[in-house]
Amino acid sequence: MRRTNTFVIAPDLDDEECLRRLLDASASFWNELTYDRRQRLFAGDPVWEGSDCGDRYKSGLGAATVQTVRRVNDEAWRSFFERRKEHSTSPHRTTQ
Repeated sequence: MRRTNTFVIAPDLDDEECLRRLLDASASFWNELTYDRRQRLFAGDPVWEGSDCGDRYKSGLGAATVQTVRRVNDEAWRSFFERRKEHSTSPHRTTQ
């Protein structure tokens, strides 16, 4: 699962506060979505169903940004499940 997202930006002083708010909201949405999916995973529920936390962020971030963050988060979770599957079927797997 991807742990960090890195961006290179060069804002004007006037735009810096706005960008900081947008980046903070994007990170908050990512964390909330990941936490919700993690809780569903531990509860044995499907992780792909139901998280409507994006609706709260659409007004501040915009629908396109929310959709992009959700898509990248989906990709990270799919990667997690693929790695987990590879690990469980690996002939070199060690148990403790």
